Amino acid sequence: MRPFSEPDFPAVWVLERERDPAGFVSAVTVRQAAELWPGTFLVADGDPGIAGFTIGASSSDPSVGWVLRLKVREDCRRRGCATTLLHYLARSLRARGVRELRLTVAPWNAGARALYLRCGFTEETLLPDHFGSGEDRLALSRRL
Repeated sequence: MRPFSEPDFPAVWVLERERDPAGFVSAVTVRQAAELWPGTFLVADGDPGIAGFTIGASSSDPSVGWVLRLKVREDCRRRGCATTLLHYLARSLRARGVRELRLTVAPWNAGARALYLRCGFTEETLLPDHFGSGEDRLALSRRL
């Protein structure tokens, strides 16, 4: 685990593009995250290349942080990479004064939900249409 650096952009962008096949929005997200949250934009080195990444940030309440992104390459899943990324992100945010970590996840994403529950998160509430019509999310949180 290490902070994101400029040479990581192509590999991180490929992972982020899964959300944005056209590419523009995902490129903007990666570039802005590198500028805004350099200490909580973390990558996991894999063989070959980047195995995954996470982006976290504190909110307007400095005791609350968010997992904004967590992506792991398909061939690196179920090997502990996501768990390790979450651990390092939580440690980094805690060092910045964050005491509660939050995230949202698609309710149908059973694999991600299981991961978050194993990592100590608690499902709190369903957020209907959180990201637009048909884009429901579950809100989860964990004390640090």
